[in-house]
Amino acid sequence: MAFDESGQVKVDSTLHTVNVSTLPYIPYVNGHGEANGRTQIMNVPAVVSIQQNLKVPNLKRDIVEGLSSEPKFLPGVLLWDTCGLKLFDKITQSPDYYPNDSEIDILSLHANDIVENIVHGSVVVELGKSNLRKTTILLKAIARQKKHVSYYALDLSKSELDQSLLHLARALGSSPYIRCCGLLGSYDDAALWIQKNLGIASKPLFYLWMGNSIANHPPQEAISLLTRLGNVSVSSRSPRPSFIIAVDGYRDVHAIDRAYNIKEGHSRNFILNGLKHVNALAKQEVFREGDWCFKGMYDEAGRCYRSFYVAQRDVVVPFAGKTFHVAQGEAVHAINSWKWDVEQVKLICGDAGLKCSKTWLHSRLGYGVYLLEPQ
Repeated sequence: MAFDESGQVKVDSTLHTVNVSTLPYIPYVNGHGEANGRTQIMNVPAVVSIQQNLKVPNLKRDIVEGLSSEPKFLPGVLLWDTCGLKLFDKITQSPDYYPNDSEIDILSLHANDIVENIVHGSVVVELGKSNLRKTTILLKAIARQKKHVSYYALDLSKSELDQSLLHLARALGSSPYIRCCGLLGSYDDAALWIQKNLGIASKPLFYLWMGNSIANHPPQEAISLLTRLGNVSVSSRSPRPSFIIAVDGYRDVHAIDRAYNIKEGHSRNFILNGLKHVNALAKQEVFREGDWCFKGMYDEAGRCYRSFYVAQRDVVVPFAGKTFHVAQGEAVHAINSWKWDVEQVKLICGDAGLKCSKTWLHSRLGYGVYLLEPQ
């Protein structure tokens, strides 16, 4: 994600439209590929900026708001810059991080059944860069069923989109069934862009929301996001979109603690990178890494794992013309990960005007993949 000097995301003021029928097919390998032992020229998947001037996130404003609050917090989006995404990938590779392996187990076992619900000619929008192995499993299953689908990967980092699309293309090979494009923007950007693209909003639309990402949001915020993304039809006759989401419902406290506080230090590095992001915005070291440590805890009553930056001494933080004081031992909230079981998922999607049509659960770990359809 790129920022201007005011801390706002740099945007393209033009609302882009994309003709789905002209999107390149997916078999792209950095301009060249191998097919039957022969090298052939291939197209590189495009990344389209859909960022809007309206409601542009102003991180400096949000940081000031968070540091002025009691208890203090920093915006979760700070964690998901290019460096943060790479650090999170290291977390997902740890054997202790059960959400990743649980989801892959479900997809490997049920991919054909899951994508059976995605009809020929659909548009599939993935909300946030997923683990490539997960996306590949689903797209290969679609290709095996010989259904033509236009796949869009949505993310806030162009470099990560470029890399992900390239690796995905290599994994899928020369399938003629999947068309691919990257979308640079936020969830709200995607909803507005889809609404204004008649060639997309009028087609069957499926959102992929994997990796328990929906449960980084409080239930009411998740309901609001599902509602906004679900209300993108261009007319009363247009189909409303469906969702395929992955949600962690595991309740083993010890396993959760191991997963979110990886012993190799990956969790610490991922969370504390958020402070480096603030430093980059401020163009100076307002947060010294040595002054802070990572702390995480599972709230059994709230069914939520909460991660914090904790001051190791009294700290003064100068930022955006203001000065903030953080006492030794004071915790500044970084991010949450809720654990929702099947009944909670049904309640949340019901409040968003959706019904839980199908559920694929892990045999042991309470992790689930859900098909949500309009009521």
